[in-house]
Amino acid sequence: MVITRSNAAHGEEGGSSEQSAHEVTPQNDTLAQIAAKLSVLDDLKAEVTALKVQTRSNSGKAKMRQYTDDSGDENDHHRRFPRSKVEFPKFSGGDPRGWVLKAEKYFRYYGTSEEDKVEIAAMHPEGDALDLFSWISAERTLLYWEEFIKIIEEHYEPPEYLNPDEHFVLIKQTGSVQDYRQEWARRVARVQNWPDHCLLGVFIAGLREDLRSEVKIHKPKSVFRASSLALEFEKRNAPVHFKTSSMGSATCTLRILKLNTSLARYKI
Repeated sequence: MVITRSNAAHGEEGGSSEQSAHEVTPQNDTLAQIAAKLSVLDDLKAEVTALKVQTRSNSGKAKMRQYTDDSGDENDHHRRFPRSKVEFPKFSGGDPRGWVLKAEKYFRYYGTSEEDKVEIAAMHPEGDALDLFSWISAERTLLYWEEFIKIIEEHYEPPEYLNPDEHFVLIKQTGSVQDYRQEWARRVARVQNWPDHCLLGVFIAGLREDLRSEVKIHKPKSVFRASSLALEFEKRNAPVHFKTSSMGSATCTLRILKLNTSLARYKI
């Protein structure tokens, strides 16, 4: 067999390639190991992320269970201890403000809807108010609570309430300070958007002259303080009444008689 130069050269190149392949193998192994480790790290990272998500989910469920349990306890509490029953106030006429205030508190207590307020109120009139309620029900098929109140107030409120601001500033003390305070509170409830210093000015201006001058000297900053001062000065300036028992009066009379007898004896 004849071996030519080209075959020899080819043989040399083949041997060189095989040798080169054997020399690169360790590097390939190292790269493969690194790739495997990176793959493991990626898997671990994915597992950690999944655990975090699961932990958050479990925490949320635990909070929800706790909230549900608490709500259940609260509901059980209300079932065991029901709210006190509140009767809707009756109205038979007169100044409607007190009745309206009680009715609105009743609605808040029971969470009454706007649609039911008038229906409930229309079930509780008495006397003269019953005729008015019957007329309102016949004239209006759909009525809101605010409209209902307005009709009641226009029908029953005193004439002076047509101009509540003017009626308020004309207040004057005619009796005790306590009576004046009650009347002032009744009138101030009808006015709106008055600043505090104006309310204070009206209160002081309406006091009796002797009390007004003493209260103004102390320069109160609130109606409450001015009212307390007025009560204090009224009590201090009140006349003192001395009370004597019947026995004490008889003793004084006896002493006077003895003194007169002695004076007559000496002709003084």
